[in-house]
Amino acid sequence: MTKRETCFINPLKGLIYFSAFLFLFFLSCVNDKDSGRPIVPPDPNLPTTISNFYPKTGGVTSKLMVYGTNFGTDTSYIKVTVNGKNARVISSDGEAIYAIVPSRAGTGDIKVFIGKNDNIQEFTFEDDPFDYVFRENVTTVCGQVGQPGIVDDSDGEIALVRRPWCVTTDLDGNLFFVEEGRGSNQDGGLRQYLDNKVRTIVRNSGANFRSPASAAFSLDSDTLFLLQTIYPGSNDMTLSDPVVVLFLRDDGFQVPRKHVTMATEVRTAAIAVHPITGELFMGGATSGWVYKVNHKTQQAEQCITIPTNNTANRIHGVNFAFSPNGEYLYIINTYKHNIYRAKYNYDAAEPTKIFDAATLFVGSGNAGHRDGIGTIAEFNSPGQGTCDTDGNLYVADRNNHCIRKITPDGTVSTFAGQPGTSGYADGLLLESLFKYPESVHYCKASDVWYVADCDNELIRKILVE
Repeated sequence: MTKRETCFINPLKGLIYFSAFLFLFFLSCVNDKDSGRPIVPPDPNLPTTISNFYPKTGGVTSKLMVYGTNFGTDTSYIKVTVNGKNARVISSDGEAIYAIVPSRAGTGDIKVFIGKNDNIQEFTFEDDPFDYVFRENVTTVCGQVGQPGIVDDSDGEIALVRRPWCVTTDLDGNLFFVEEGRGSNQDGGLRQYLDNKVRTIVRNSGANFRSPASAAFSLDSDTLFLLQTIYPGSNDMTLSDPVVVLFLRDDGFQVPRKHVTMATEVRTAAIAVHPITGELFMGGATSGWVYKVNHKTQQAEQCITIPTNNTANRIHGVNFAFSPNGEYLYIINTYKHNIYRAKYNYDAAEPTKIFDAATLFVGSGNAGHRDGIGTIAEFNSPGQGTCDTDGNLYVADRNNHCIRKITPDGTVSTFAGQPGTSGYADGLLLESLFKYPESVHYCKASDVWYVADCDNELIRKILVE
């Protein structure tokens, strides 16, 4: 049998209860320990009531006090939820329950369940929801502000980062990042952040590894696909240099293996792995073409294109990201300041594995900053993007010095940073500062976003609890 009860609150009375309870509760905890007061269930011959809770607002790990009568002191008979999520019950003195607010509860009703098995009473603080405050901030992972370098953390040295261009993670949430480099002078490379330290995996030094630009892991995280932007005739680069190289976990990701070469499209900028099929796609910077890689032939096949300005020497005119269910490819048109979307037909009974025509999703095409829906919104050279598990798209809005969020229905908002203001500041999302961020990546394993904050020479982290 379940009993439901609604309680309406007098806020002033609740504050008085809380103040008095703070002293009595902690005193009773000491007395319980010293006197050995018995742990007992609620008395079945007495009614159980609820009267108030405090505080009215809070976040993860906030201490929550629930007041009433006949709760009992045996916490195995007590359950408390915040907006449907279980709060950890610490103790009860019979008239006050001490619980901990769970993470990501959200704003909603507090409910108390007293009893066991089929004899549970349910009580709700109706019309008095707990106001949950999500924790959010921007922090610095590694690097030193405005100090480029390739110094690893070792022997007391603090790591230096040089022009981080792309950031990604494997299935376990281990962080890897690509630094911009051209030719064989070791000015760029592949590095890893692990156990609070930066280590260099490999520098661009010729052979198959000359011009790193972007990277993506295979679905099993055992292969890292690294995209290169080739400049024939410059910095010892030739058309025989691969645009895609492979790094294998078995080699510690230290050996670059030639995978795809292209005679006509060498200014590649985007790379992505389909989240369901594992297919590899890459994007042309000046042509606007999206290519699918044939691993057997080691060739790239044209799939779909979007309009571009075809400006020469623009090394990352197209970036993209797949929705988490693999249904859509978002094509980020950097120098047109907008984003297209194309449906990928892979999940039908007889999948064609071809794209529908790309259609304009968000962005007016004018450089600027404006939040809004669809083509009302404005970007300024949006760079590499990522999607979270809810299907929201995030892009590094490079020349606006901020990170933008786009919902599946095309609503654009500013996620982090101060639009149009470059600089460096950690802290609350909209009080933080970035300087020409190139890439943002959502890490599912740790539920955070990493940012390649290029001109600050830093890797940053965004937490939205």
